[in-house]
Amino acid sequence: MTTSSAIQKARDDEFESGVRLGSLEWLQALDTPTLRTKMSVAAIATLARGTALVAPLGGFLAPFGGSGADVFSGTDLMSPDHARTVAVICFWIATVGHAWALVDWWRFGRPRDGNGIAAAFLAVAAAAGTLWFYGSSWSQTALLPILEVPIIATGVLGGIALIARLVGSRNCTMRESRLMEMGERLRSLPAGEQQSLLAERRDILEALRGRDLIDADLAKRAAAARLGDWWLLEKEHGTSSED
Repeated sequence: MTTSSAIQKARDDEFESGVRLGSLEWLQALDTPTLRTKMSVAAIATLARGTALVAPLGGFLAPFGGSGADVFSGTDLMSPDHARTVAVICFWIATVGHAWALVDWWRFGRPRDGNGIAAAFLAVAAAAGTLWFYGSSWSQTALLPILEVPIIATGVLGGIALIARLVGSRNCTMRESRLMEMGERLRSLPAGEQQSLLAERRDILEALRGRDLIDADLAKRAAAARLGDWWLLEKEHGTSSED
């Protein structure tokens, strides 16, 4: 019989930063065939969104590669027209990414997210810097009004996101929001699958208890916790942290 990754981790991992029960339940969800595809797609989407959020940096640096000026990497890596095209493409990607991230931030319950704040600040700074560059004497090519659209859109969305996240974020992290969503998915599984996961949790707790990684009180409360709610015990014991 194949041992699940969650049980294997409970038996073998050093847990140098402490046992994070929510992460073990996350591994259980990843091993559940009914949820695996959805969670894999979500992971790919998160990677794509993260790439889009840093695209403004590429949009800001691209013009310098084709400026002929003795800055950044020096120069003439691309023709000015090519560099402008790359910059515009990067900002179109960034526009989509920041709109997507803002919708997800709202959908997940407006969690506080340091990475999201940093990405929003980057968008504003990169958009402003790029517009400044094309208005300066360094630029060898004009930025047509139509090409300004994605740059301005990125800056505006970044500014909205920055203000919204600083003012409107609630007192939960992005990790906690994802774990809450995972819990809802686990509790929506057929009864048979839920029972299998609960039985697996007992094996996980037995492994952790046998290695003295958790005390008897935590093991008892974890065994009684609702499926998908182990992360709440992390908060009580101070082992939860932001992603």
